[in-house]
Amino acid sequence: MIWGKKGSKKKAAKGNRRLTAQEQLVRNMAQDPPRKRKASKSRGHAKSLASNAAGPAKNQRKANPGTHRLRQAISRVFAPVRRSLTGEWLGGPEAIRHLPFAAFLGLLFIGYIYLQYKYEYDERAIKEGRKELRNLRHHEQALRGRFESQLQRSRLDEAMADVDLTAPSTPPVLLPDATSPNP
Repeated sequence: MIWGKKGSKKKAAKGNRRLTAQEQLVRNMAQDPPRKRKASKSRGHAKSLASNAAGPAKNQRKANPGTHRLRQAISRVFAPVRRSLTGEWLGGPEAIRHLPFAAFLGLLFIGYIYLQYKYEYDERAIKEGRKELRNLRHHEQALRGRFESQLQRSRLDEAMADVDLTAPSTPPVLLPDATSPNP
């Protein structure tokens, strides 16, 4: 029994020793699985059933490797389209982080649209005001012309009254010319 106890003490001492820096690094690397770019993009979604069936897919890849490369290229090209159509990016942390900036841009757009409509309304009001002013000027000129003509008649009547003349009541008659033959 004495021998058995000594052996167990040695095992306990080995388990409690401190790890070196290299051993801690290896232990941490073993605990954390290696991260791939593809895994971070498809976070939160289940893998497709085609990727789980490794048997037939591997045989097809070995038979025609060009097809596999073509599929990869096509999926790489259409990945942003597929990602945007699924709406994955809307809930991502980078989208949420930029929400205040997006709200600021939205306010700028709304302000721009408001100012555009206000400018058009003001321009229309200015054009209508100019048109009204032009009409009022024409009306003023017409009234002034009528007033001037009445004023001139009254002066003419006053001047004729001073000389003891009266305004004719019939229109003037055209006298025949001496050089022209009478019909």
